[in-house]
Amino acid sequence: MSKRRTQKKKNRTRKFILLLFLTIIMLGTSTYAWFTANQVVTINSIDVQVEASNGLQISTDASTWKSVITNADITTNAYSTNVNQLPASVTAVSTDGTVNSTSGRLNMYYGTVGTDASTGNYNITAALETDAKGTTGNYVAFDVFLRVDQTRTIYLTNESRVVASTSSEDKGLKNAARIAFVKQGTGASTATQATLIGLNNAIPASAIIWEPNIETHSTLVTSQVAPEYGVTLVNGSNTPYRGVNGPITTAVDLKSLVNGTNTTNTTAVTPDILTTSTNTQYKQAFQLTAGVTKMRIYMWIEGQDIDCENNATGSNISFNLQLSTQSAPAGG
Repeated sequence: MSKRRTQKKKNRTRKFILLLFLTIIMLGTSTYAWFTANQVVTINSIDVQVEASNGLQISTDASTWKSVITNADITTNAYSTNVNQLPASVTAVSTDGTVNSTSGRLNMYYGTVGTDASTGNYNITAALETDAKGTTGNYVAFDVFLRVDQTRTIYLTNESRVVASTSSEDKGLKNAARIAFVKQGTGASTATQATLIGLNNAIPASAIIWEPNIETHSTLVTSQVAPEYGVTLVNGSNTPYRGVNGPITTAVDLKSLVNGTNTTNTTAVTPDILTTSTNTQYKQAFQLTAGVTKMRIYMWIEGQDIDCENNATGSNISFNLQLSTQSAPAGG
């Protein structure tokens, strides 16, 4: 009996060790999407540059007109009551592009990843974010004023890119980046600064979304992340995804959210502007009527993008946005 009990104890120990080993493997091979390994994700620095040219002027205070604005203009030189959010680091959020009809703000949702107690699978809840002035927050959001002398179509030039910073290793974070434009309203060029700041007469139902680097994926995403989550990558083009469409108060399966089988908490997103990592074309972005248009710009890492995976964290990216009234480069 003693030998039998000893053998049973050894068997239980082996089973426990095997179970522990399998658990470690599961956690080691499934920590993808939405940065599941890190609840707080550091990008270290965000470099924002917005440039206007060819009859288009830009301002962050509706008074001082320039051709280029930088981080300092967004944080220091903007109008006093601004709600410009330029955090030192960002983490994954998601949106289906819907704009709040009262505030004119893009509905952004921050996901919290957990583990299902019975299955061990990852699950997620999500809460509506609120734009806040300063260096906190999980994404970039700021107001600009664009002035034109007549109705014009505005284009993103081929210099508009989201790239890995030269001071940082390229881990593929840029491939999950998004930029969106939300028109707030338009006023006369002769309107007072206060009137232009208060514009809210043309709030759209949804934002204009730009997805850069549509064809680029890291080797890890191609070989492991996409197959793990059941996402089929589209060669040379953007891979379809579904943005979070509202708060998720009861945890849902993370894979179902990412692979599109959860159609309750997500809505298909069709980006208005698509560019490749080697883009050489000017892309139509939006139209401006004569006068001054107040525009809110968002820059974020899309959690529902398959490229939003753990290995991409901890790197720096630069958002470079160049707007023009011309449809092609000079001489092009």
